[in-house]
Amino acid sequence: MRTKLDPDDEFFIPDVSDWDWSKAIIGRRARKPGEKTEVFIEGAVAYQLRLIPSNKILARFDSTLGAWPVIIATIEGGRSPRTLAMDAILADGRVALVSAGPRLEMFARYNNGEPNPYGDLWTLAPRQVAEGAA
Repeated sequence: MRTKLDPDDEFFIPDVSDWDWSKAIIGRRARKPGEKTEVFIEGAVAYQLRLIPSNKILARFDSTLGAWPVIIATIEGGRSPRTLAMDAILADGRVALVSAGPRLEMFARYNNGEPNPYGDLWTLAPRQVAEGAA
């Protein structure tokens, strides 16, 4: 067993025991449970919630922080998530789709600090293995 590796070896592990780790830069902090998150779309001045396929505007928002509770309340009020879409209104007047359907509900719940309603579905589904495959 080799204990010392050649520095030219691709698996060389340098000795870092004498480094000063107090000046290390910590990466992005983790979200706390229940913490709300705002989503920014570059060039967006407002956001709107609309119905699919009629394109009727249900609400307009200055930021996504105001949109998340309205989306969740609309879904919990009986509206199917498949009939909702959220758009960003850009500075030049164009409209860009942000998200729609169940994915929009997932974004709204997650960014509002709630658990993902579809997060554990894949673990609940029984796995099927093809016969003869081993």
